[in-house]
Amino acid sequence: MPNIVALKLSSSYPTTAHFKAVDEGSLLVLDQLALQQQINANFIFHAISNYKKTPFERKTQDFIAKKWLQIQMLWREFRLRDKQIRRSHKDEHWLEHGYFQQELYELVHEKYLAARSCLSRDKRNLLNGILGQPAMP
Repeated sequence: MPNIVALKLSSSYPTTAHFKAVDEGSLLVLDQLALQQQINANFIFHAISNYKKTPFERKTQDFIAKKWLQIQMLWREFRLRDKQIRRSHKDEHWLEHGYFQQELYELVHEKYLAARSCLSRDKRNLLNGILGQPAMP
């Protein structure tokens, strides 16, 4: 499976000539935060992919709850770091940085919502399967 995040960002970084007037320390901070976002996005995509590959027989209520918590925590970390990046680097001269040129946030948000829907559906199906069975005599 290709690295979706790397493909998204591969051509998005501008030349460094633009950032000559910008504080290089701030650029390094932004680059580091953007890299952390890429890593976090990959963790989210892998968690979702691994969950989808899991056979339904292994998907217990406890398993679904743990996976949901894992994905939710990763998404929260991603969202908070995105807010930090946008708050700290909201000046116009940063808008050419690759992080602001890509649509990583939208992509991760879309995948997160799809995973949330999938987990809810599986949990509902599991509960309906358990609750829908006739009582044992």
